[in-house]
Amino acid sequence: MKFLLGLLMLVANFGVRSYFRGLENEQRMEDLEKENLHQQLEYLRYQINPHFFMNTLNNIHALVDIDPEQAKSSIVELSRLMRHILYEGEKPTIPLDKETDFLRHYVSLMRLRYADSVRVDLELPEETGGIEVPPLVFVSFVENAFKHGVSYEEPSFIRVSMQADSGKLIFKCANSRHLTHPDDSRGIGQENVRRRLDLLYGSSYTLHYDVRPDVYDVLLVLPVLPEKLPEPAES
Repeated sequence: MKFLLGLLMLVANFGVRSYFRGLENEQRMEDLEKENLHQQLEYLRYQINPHFFMNTLNNIHALVDIDPEQAKSSIVELSRLMRHILYEGEKPTIPLDKETDFLRHYVSLMRLRYADSVRVDLELPEETGGIEVPPLVFVSFVENAFKHGVSYEEPSFIRVSMQADSGKLIFKCANSRHLTHPDDSRGIGQENVRRRLDLLYGSSYTLHYDVRPDVYDVLLVLPVLPEKLPEPAES
């Protein structure tokens, strides 16, 4: 009886230690996966930012000789964009109202370049209800709309809208297409955005492109986050 009791205690002790060792291993794997997620996100952010700045600086360079005063205004707008990227771009999520302010400054900058040659409609919510979103996601679509949707020979338009509805954030971006500029390749910025969304939302988001002869439409639907995404792991 003593032998059986001792054997049972030994087995129980082994089982308890194995159980806690399993929990420890699961936690370690979870920590490693979380750290890997953050490393991938950081890598994608660093790819997006130089690409974004390169295009914006090229826009300002085009204005310097044409209209110095507009170039000065562009530099002011760019400083606001840089402030957003420097202080908000490293965070997993930020309040939506900061991201919509960023989009307004970006569109303002682009309007200085194209003046009245492009019709730009921008509809962004004034009240965002504390919604959190990943930074620098929406601007990639707007940037490409200006890049691919503007023609100096034909009337051009860009339409951007965003609204929160039934626990979802619905973002739409449409631009004109032209036979003289039919290339709808979206480049590294768009690919990085999709990869970021895959990492952050898995299969719970929708990204749809609708290509018609004269219009290119983008629809992005994000679930309203119930909580902030985890902070990056400390190095």
